[in-house]
Amino acid sequence: MKEFKLREELKALKDNRRGQARQHSIDVVLMITIMATMSGYQGYRAIGDFASRYKKEIVEYLELEKERVPSYPTVRRVLMNINHKKFGDIFTTWMSHYMKKSNSQWIGVDGKAIKGTKQKEEDKKLAHLVSFFSSDSKEVIIARKTASKSNEIPLVQSMMVEFPLKDFVLTLDALHCQTKTLKTIKDSGNDYVVQVKENQKNS
Repeated sequence: MKEFKLREELKALKDNRRGQARQHSIDVVLMITIMATMSGYQGYRAIGDFASRYKKEIVEYLELEKERVPSYPTVRRVLMNINHKKFGDIFTTWMSHYMKKSNSQWIGVDGKAIKGTKQKEEDKKLAHLVSFFSSDSKEVIIARKTASKSNEIPLVQSMMVEFPLKDFVLTLDALHCQTKTLKTIKDSGNDYVVQVKENQKNS
């Protein structure tokens, strides 16, 4: 398999910060973000804490000439202004190159409402996120946002089209006991286990 250079791919993302605000390149900020998140550091401040705590190692690993790491406001500015779809695609492709499959590899497919995502008090619905989660490696392989629970079915179908792995077993709840969804999973080279409820007597 051709080598996939994560940092080089991240450099290609558009940096929407003003020129004078770019003390740290976008690839450096995103590499630190990925390392921090995969180490259990969640949120802008936590990523900034990770960068500060492991400054020496980060400077050496990323070969930073000025020996400085980004603060959490810098991380926040970058993450708020990048193309999240392209960033997610790069991460998913990179992970698919290095994720090792075991004989018991299961992928959980689930949608959750994200607490605290109402923009205004009058908003009736929270943001809804659908993720493909590896139960073995504890990694989120793909995550996509949808407007509501009702839009989860077509979103999962489209996510399966871009799913980069084969020979895995996906687990889904009864909402996804849909002919098109299950066919898409099989066409992708994977298999599935789907919960069935009493209201789906012909499934």
